[in-house]
Formats: sequence, structure tokens, C-alpha cells
Amino acid sequence: MNKEIYLKLISSALAKMVYEVELRNCISLFDINIIAEDFYKEFLKIIYGYNLINLNILEKNTSAIDLADQVSRIAIQVTSDNSSTKINETIKKFNEKKLHAQYDRLIFLMLIKKKNYTTSFDTEGLFSFSKDTDIIDHLDLIQHIKNKDTLELMLISEFLNQELMLKVGQTTRKQSNEVETIIALIEYLSSNKKVTTKKVDTITDPEDKINRRFKDYSDFLKGLYIELVSLYGEAVKQANEILGLDDVKSLLIRLYLRDISNKYLEQTNGNPREALELLALYFEEQLGASGFEFDKMAIKYYLISETIKCNVFPNIVGEKVGTS
Repeated sequence: MNKEIYLKLISSALAKMVYEVELRNCISLFDINIIAEDFYKEFLKIIYGYNLINLNILEKNTSAIDLADQVSRIAIQVTSDNSSTKINETIKKFNEKKLHAQYDRLIFLMLIKKKNYTTSFDTEGLFSFSKDTDIIDHLDLIQHIKNKDTLELMLISEFLNQELMLKVGQTTRKQSNEVETIIALIEYLSSNKKVTTKKVDTITDPEDKINRRFKDYSDFLKGLYIELVSLYGEAVKQANEILGLDDVKSLLIRLYLRDISNKYLEQTNGNPREALELLALYFEEQLGASGFEFDKMAIKYYLISETIKCNVFPNIVGEKVGTS
């Protein structure tokens, strides 16, 4: 294929992304926004050479920014809110968190078409910001991409076909069984009284846990979360809203997950990958005992999300958690 055809394929794929975001946000389905963060992490690396990390993997809804290249000192907010208010609020948070000390540039990547901004955005002189070059949308990306050669365009088109078109299609899947599975799992956890009465102090520090304590397995744990969050994140949210858990049941869930996950972690000599598989199998057996048709991957997502929250394999105060 020639350069013109590749450009049309790329433009069509990015336009589809914009359409899907607008459509789903209108009916309060924001799962595609989560997909977009990780998609653009890889896509911007291909077209700009940025080496980005998704900050929301370790801390959900990170304040002010979603993606960051810590070497090039570039921070990116990925958002479907194209209002001037959103931009001003983000700049304010960026300054309050003193992120200007870590990053020289703040970019707003709009998941929908950006507006013609007439507002002056005040950075308080703490960093340089241009509404012309630091607020971008898919049309700006296409303008940059069209200058690439045919081979680069072919690779970009193949990436979009594999990573964007397929993943956007996946999010249309029916969620009823996923929600029912999560509800059944949460009810089982909150009704289980087999918890120790021994007081154990824990520390909620997902970054230390994933990157240091389980550093040999960090890629697997992050990869599993990224793979499943777009498919099951909304199901967990819906299940929690339907159940309306009180503080007592929430505490029972945390205690039970702490005890049983630590048991499997000990059995596997501190291997969280193997322990997570055994834990998932255990809950599959418990839910399946009554003939309930459950979604296996929904169970696995719930467990990996609770791992990130430090309820599964918690960091215990005074316990050696790895080498620095």
C-alpha cells in the first residue's frame, strides 16, 4: 500500500477512537478512557519517541497527570473533558503538587476534538505552557504523522489495528455475568468469618510493593492489571454500588483477603504470580460449588486490583519486604 492509503487508515482509526469516547461518555460509560491511557502511552512512544509510564497503574486517578516521561520531563493529562475549566484546574493541581519541579512540560491530550481556546491559562510563571502546542487532539497527531515515511506509516497502521481497533471492540461485550460474578465473590468474602483475631499493622504502599517487594514480578502484575481493567473495572464499580457495603463488611473483606492471600504466598515461597493463580482457583471452587456460572477472569481482575490496593498480599509493618 502507498503512503496515502496508510494515512487514511490511520486517520480512520483515530477518528473511531474519538467517536467511541464521545458516544460512551454520553451514557456514562468511561471504560474506554482507561483503555485510552495505556493505548496512548504506547502510541506516543511510536510517533514521538516518548518513554512514558502510566501513573494510574499504581495510583488510581493520579492528581493532574496520567502519563509521564521522567527522562524527557514531560507530563501528559489524557482527558475527554475539553473545557477551559478542566485545563485551568489541572494546571492549578500541577502547581499545588509541585510537579513543575519534576516536569518541564505539561501536555493535554484530548480524547475528543479540542476547542478553539481564547482563555489565558495562568501557570503562575512556574513552567512554560502554550495553548497552541501543549493542547493536542487526534488531528494534531495526524498532522505530525503525515510527515513520516511509508514504512513508519505501515507500522503505525498495524499498531492501530492490533491495539486500538480490537480493544475498542472488546469493551462492547456484555457485562451482566461479570457484575454477577463480582457480586457473588464480594458476598462470599464479606460473609466469611474465618479471619484471625491477631492485630496486624499494614502499610498501603502499592509503588513499594509492586516495584520493590515484588520487583521480579512487577511486569507481570502491572501487565495483568492493564489487560483486565478495561474489561472488568466498570463491573467492580457497579457491583460495589449495588451492594452498598458498610464499614463492617468492608473490614471483613480486607481481613479475609489478608489472611488467605498471605497463606498462599507462604505456600509459594513468596511468589505472587503463583499465589494469585492458587487464590483465583480457590475462589472459583467456592463459587462453582453451588452451580453458579461465573466469569473466571472477573475473579482474577478483582484479586489483582485488590493486590494493587494492598489488601491482597499486604505490606506488614516490621516485615522484610524485599531488597532495595
